[in-house]
Amino acid sequence: MKKLFLCVFCIPILGMSQDQFIDDSRTENFTALNNSSLLNYILTDTGINTELSEIGATFFRDKFIIISNKKRRHTKTTFNEDLNQFNNNAYCTNVDKNGNLSFPLQFSTLLDSDFNEGTMTFSEDEKTIYFTHSSENSNNLKLYKAVLDIEIQGYWKDITEINITKPDYSVETPFLSKSNNKLYFSSNKPGGFGGYDMYVADIKDDGTIENIKNLGKEVNSSKDEKYPFSTPDGKYIYFSSNGHDTFGGYDVFRSSIVNETYINTRNLGSGLNTKKDEIAYILVNKNEGYISINKEDDKENFDVYRFDIQQKEQQLNILVVENDSKVKLPNANVVITDEFGTKIKETKTSNNGEIKLTIEPLTSYTITADKEGYEPNVNSVTASTENNFVTETINMKQKKAEIINDAIVMENIFFDFNKSSIKEESQLSLNKVVAVLNEIPDMTLVINAHTDNKGSEKYNLALSEKRAKSAYEYLISKGIDKSRLGYNGYGESRPLHKCQVCTEIQDSENRRVEFIINKTLEVSDASSDSN
Repeated sequence: MKKLFLCVFCIPILGMSQDQFIDDSRTENFTALNNSSLLNYILTDTGINTELSEIGATFFRDKFIIISNKKRRHTKTTFNEDLNQFNNNAYCTNVDKNGNLSFPLQFSTLLDSDFNEGTMTFSEDEKTIYFTHSSENSNNLKLYKAVLDIEIQGYWKDITEINITKPDYSVETPFLSKSNNKLYFSSNKPGGFGGYDMYVADIKDDGTIENIKNLGKEVNSSKDEKYPFSTPDGKYIYFSSNGHDTFGGYDVFRSSIVNETYINTRNLGSGLNTKKDEIAYILVNKNEGYISINKEDDKENFDVYRFDIQQKEQQLNILVVENDSKVKLPNANVVITDEFGTKIKETKTSNNGEIKLTIEPLTSYTITADKEGYEPNVNSVTASTENNFVTETINMKQKKAEIINDAIVMENIFFDFNKSSIKEESQLSLNKVVAVLNEIPDMTLVINAHTDNKGSEKYNLALSEKRAKSAYEYLISKGIDKSRLGYNGYGESRPLHKCQVCTEIQDSENRRVEFIINKTLEVSDASSDSN
């Protein structure tokens, strides 16, 4: 039975102690790639990069695993004639409190074959490893698993190939999701969208896999998608692609995972992605992680950087308007949820029909607007990484007025506080009454206005009369003959809710304008009014 050594028994880099390696390494700090981006990545050399290639892979027992084709003492490095470069081997590195890497050691004498090594991933208990490497006859990578020997700490056993596809195709960049025990990987096996696609599979109790599924066209393109990384909460998957809308080469993208589907695939933006290849994106927390980027003059060789994310604030400006007139609608009920259905905010529009809130870049939001007298409206908006402000206009269509029990029933008519002037949004509502009266030429109405019980009875009576008259005059201005109309003000004398101390909702419902249908108009002040 073959056994694989853990990295704790490995050999240091050729001819260097740990201190010497740190002294000779570069710890250059890079400025943000694009100061205008809302997600700005500050890159720092990790201290283990050489003139050849280093690619970050994963963590294991507080060590950071890299794949490198740099020759190191006691590590056999072979040259790949087909690829015209040295084959990769796996190394583990120390990680200090600042995230800097040092002291690369060979990860395993048996895991490192004579051929090309790929990346690896570990189960949550770190007792099972999934790793890839090529064979003598092919540069295609195959997937293997091994199990930690519990009795002999420091050894792996039960090395098993996991057959996913035919030898003519490759299986690469595996990643085990800790949130749902699923294995993500990339493969160019037949049946995909083209190039390398990303797949996910369930892990069975024995460590093998089943139910292999393509992640779909939202993630996969006609070119290549590799290096999956799923967040611990299972909400997002990050990956590198050269087939979606990129700045050049491989860029890092993020997709949201909702009910085992992948939606809202977004480029992380110019704060990270460039014309070079950005691969192997690994987060250690929300704002820190590692990324591998190829050299300016050598596209085949990569360096590992750690990054800090500096996020700028982004504001969503929502404007709710009537669909045809574009009149701004205050007091509309608005609920904003994210792509996972989590309620972010529930509020009402301001007097200007507006709502402002801070949002997260890359996130997709659903905006549901509802207002009395209007059809509900649902809009979607996705926050970018390049703009400080996102503006979304919600167009709401009016419902028609209804005739119920000898009254025209619709939403309430609103006035400015302590005033009789009709608000612009309520002019739209009065237009519904105009439409009904035009459709039924012999209909006559009496307009009754009511107030809440705030203020004196005398004041409220006068105010209600003025408001009823304002509605009356508006209908006349729209061509309705005044002989068909009458109006009354009742102040606080006919409340819907008889309460000494009313709630805000009760007050608002007591403040109302009613449109009562009469077969014969019997309101004296309508006929005597000179207007």
